[in-house]
Amino acid sequence: MGAPAGAQLNPTVLRRLNLDAATLSKVKAYDRYRTRTAEQRSDARRALAFAREQIGKPYRWGAAGPSSYDCSGLAMAAWRRAGVRLPRITYAQYRSVERKVGLGGLKPGDLVFFHGRSHVGIYVGHGRFLHAPHTGARVRIDKLGAARKRQFAGAVRPGAPAKQTFSPSIRELVDKIDRMAAQDREARRKPPDKRRTPHLPPPDDMPVQHPAKPPANTPAHPAAQAPRSDHASNHIKPGRPDRDPAPRPRHVRPAAQHPHHADADHANHARPHHANHANPAKPPHGRAGDGSRPGSGWRSWTPFAQSGAMTAPGHVPG
Repeated sequence: MGAPAGAQLNPTVLRRLNLDAATLSKVKAYDRYRTRTAEQRSDARRALAFAREQIGKPYRWGAAGPSSYDCSGLAMAAWRRAGVRLPRITYAQYRSVERKVGLGGLKPGDLVFFHGRSHVGIYVGHGRFLHAPHTGARVRIDKLGAARKRQFAGAVRPGAPAKQTFSPSIRELVDKIDRMAAQDREARRKPPDKRRTPHLPPPDDMPVQHPAKPPANTPAHPAAQAPRSDHASNHIKPGRPDRDPAPRPRHVRPAAQHPHHADADHANHARPHHANHANPAKPPHGRAGDGSRPGSGWRSWTPFAQSGAMTAPGHVPG
């Protein structure tokens, strides 16, 4: 029958399957049957656990515990602990239980009867049963051997429903309903994705970032971390598309375009001439055409200054 089922199938799943009335009735009947069967197995474990705790207590005719038991008193007390009420006498116990069991179909917790149902024990599994044997003995577990099998007079399963048979298609359909209900519960337990709807793709205008390859404008990119330098030790080759371009040469605008630098330029031209007075051995370093006008015939500063054409004092080299 599988694991214990719920008392009622998921109604949402039943409506989704849209079953006809006859199939729906069989599905619900099978669900009730397997539910009662699962509950009986749990009760049988509790009854058997109580009976095991009574092992070693003495047999006393007509006793039902707690210090001593007879065979029917022990069976009645054990199943009473599991919530199932049984009559006091062995014959009545067999008649009152609806579910009858054969010797080959015994399960733990079943009551087994011997000697024309005048003696009863509790089946514990693996071919053994627990009982209060007779006067002078104690509660114990015995093997269900050949002699006991010859004395076997029937068995019952307290708390179980009457045996019913269902078609494989109905059992498979109920299993399918259980799986669908479990999937619904799992979907409700998952937290929602608060970032975006999972089935919607990202907008077209959103750039796709790849974590393994950071963009060029981030600090992790090598080009963003490479220092810019015009020094000769810089190994960045010009013309490479993935490197910085070669430094451009600095352009010095003429003095005529910078009127506010005219005085500084004149002072820079005057410094070498004063330095020539202090060291007359060095020739003047004027640029070609200094001190003359185009077409005047002077090709350098020194011939012009020594010719006497210049009358201002302090400008003739000594």
